[in-house]
Amino acid sequence: MLLKRFVLTTLATVIAGSLSLAAAAAGPNKEAPQGGIMNYNFDAEPESLHPIMGGDLYNAYLRELAFDTMCTNSDQTWELKPRLAEKWDVSKDGLTFTFFLRKDAYFHNGENVTADDVKFSLDAVREPKHQALNLIPYFEKFTKAEVVDKYTIKFTASEPYFQNLTTLCTMTILPKSVYGNIEKSVKMQKDIVGSGPYKMEKYDKGQSIILKKFDKWYGDKTADWKGYFNFAQINIRFTREENIMLERLKKGELDFARMGVESFKKATGAPFGTKVFANKVENSEPKSYGFIGFNFKRDIFKDKDVRTAFAHLVNRELMNTKFFNGWNYLATSPTYVKGDFAPSNKPIEFNPKKAQELLKKAGWGDSDKNGILDKMINGKKVDFKVSLIYANKDSEKYWTIVKEDAKKAGIDLELRFLEWNSFVKNIDDKNFDMMAMGWGGGDVEDDPKQIWHSTSAGKGGSNYISYENKEVDKLIDQARGELDKEKRKQTFKKLYGVIADDVPYVFMFNKKFEFYGNSAKMKKSAETFKYNFGYRAWWAAEK
Repeated sequence: MLLKRFVLTTLATVIAGSLSLAAAAAGPNKEAPQGGIMNYNFDAEPESLHPIMGGDLYNAYLRELAFDTMCTNSDQTWELKPRLAEKWDVSKDGLTFTFFLRKDAYFHNGENVTADDVKFSLDAVREPKHQALNLIPYFEKFTKAEVVDKYTIKFTASEPYFQNLTTLCTMTILPKSVYGNIEKSVKMQKDIVGSGPYKMEKYDKGQSIILKKFDKWYGDKTADWKGYFNFAQINIRFTREENIMLERLKKGELDFARMGVESFKKATGAPFGTKVFANKVENSEPKSYGFIGFNFKRDIFKDKDVRTAFAHLVNRELMNTKFFNGWNYLATSPTYVKGDFAPSNKPIEFNPKKAQELLKKAGWGDSDKNGILDKMINGKKVDFKVSLIYANKDSEKYWTIVKEDAKKAGIDLELRFLEWNSFVKNIDDKNFDMMAMGWGGGDVEDDPKQIWHSTSAGKGGSNYISYENKEVDKLIDQARGELDKEKRKQTFKKLYGVIADDVPYVFMFNKKFEFYGNSAKMKKSAETFKYNFGYRAWWAAEK
């Protein structure tokens, strides 16, 4: 239901029963009853409800319920399947894409979805006032969008790009009549009008979003979507603290909540196992990863030896054992450590001695014997005093460990917890030394330009750390234009190895398992589908 791109998430979600291994065969119950309510937990409130300007994971979760696309990836095969478009054609040279829209699709304001709205949706991504630099890399090859007739649209690309079709298919479609006035559009941060299965009924900022089933949604009448989006109402609640989330699950106030490892470990004893369930599953959903990012605009972190030294002071082995039951892999790069695109790089080990050697090599010493390293930078004595910002209070125990080990090495690390919206503003404004964050899973085969290309470092882009590496840019550009999957794979593997060697992030963990909680009221055909939990196909035991 959304463009398969990287989206920001809190680290707790990233490094975060029953165990299901039969995900591949799972599918929806096409006879599932309609009606009932699902209380759905977000562990943070979306920074914005705007379908283009909001770039975090919680905005993406909302979009998949309230907005629609021309086609989307199957949660069972990952192949593209029809949504607003009944079918599509791709020219032999792979540069022209024609979509034939359904005639019975409507926006929540009652207007018919037309090719003109689809054309506008591409224009809206490119509108500078929407500040969608994070999306631009996916759409930059398209030079022309032609409305053939009311329900047919043709796109022309200037050159091959391996995600051209997927990009068009998964583009969020907006009503031109609502978002076409850009001055009004940019102010629509608390209201939405889409064409998805659910229509927003109420937004109580800081508390909840109420969605009701859209009675004109075409999907209820199509074979492809039979058994999906069965609830009459979805109440999205915002619960930031892990312990409160667990209590709400126990009390029946929540029907679905994503969990981290720690939440799952705490989900024991009554009523778990009878009235509420904690699930530990394996599936092939694109994997997220957590990281500590260095701001390259800070002189201290322009030195690779300094970044590497700091990585040696992050005791991930201890964290994984102490907090996560060993249920994480130590991440090595921006891609899943067990995936097809993983480079040969080994995890950076916890090694304070090696860190001190690198810091000394980089010119850091304690000239005034006060326990804090210092160095002359641009003619001024600079103490190694830096801050780490983070947006999830539950993760503070990890950063406290880092703080203590950094202190022993002569680094004064200040920990700064910020509420989600404040956190996002700080990273948008490049107002940080280091940040602890995560990227949600993108596509099965991702395009790294959104995060790692130097052109993505501007306002509205996802290169928040202002990273710039000419070899990385070259490899990204080369891979994007390569249509041979095996050749592209080798280029991506080389690319991720180069990034890992440069240490722009301390790559934290990749999950071995996925975890979630659900109430007994939620009925499902399987604990997980192949590419997600399958919650879009759940139904209520009682209305």
